[in-house]
Amino acid sequence: MLSQDEVDYLLSLIKILTDSKGIKLPIPGESLELQLHGKDDREKFIIDVNRKGTINVKKCTFQTRHQKSIVLLRLDLSGSPHRNPNGDVIQCPHLHIFKEGYGTSWAYPIDDKIFSDVDNLAQALKDFLLYNHVEEPYPAIMQIQTLI
Repeated sequence: MLSQDEVDYLLSLIKILTDSKGIKLPIPGESLELQLHGKDDREKFIIDVNRKGTINVKKCTFQTRHQKSIVLLRLDLSGSPHRNPNGDVIQCPHLHIFKEGYGTSWAYPIDDKIFSDVDNLAQALKDFLLYNHVEEPYPAIMQIQTLI
């Protein structure tokens, strides 16, 4: 398991999308994996775009994984409130950030200065990629298309 210092380092790394083509958000019921690597090419990341909920077309989760398995961040855009280990309840949308000893079981209210429009899935994904320090220029980010 990673230490908090290691996680903080990974979260702070500048990341590059492996595929620079435009991104098409998956339709409801489907998901997408975006491959990234650290600027020095030593670290590999995956951003999951999950729209597997079929009843609510706005249901979507973005998740950042390191080396395919360790979840570092998860943005839940819709769904049930989350109860943190200390009992606090955080409404959706909320952001899960890895915390040593807890993984991503802590959720935090989102900052609307960072996530400017969580009702617009394309904008929310752009903001999530920027929050993940995806390097500019990022032509794929600017070409995100929403298919509902």
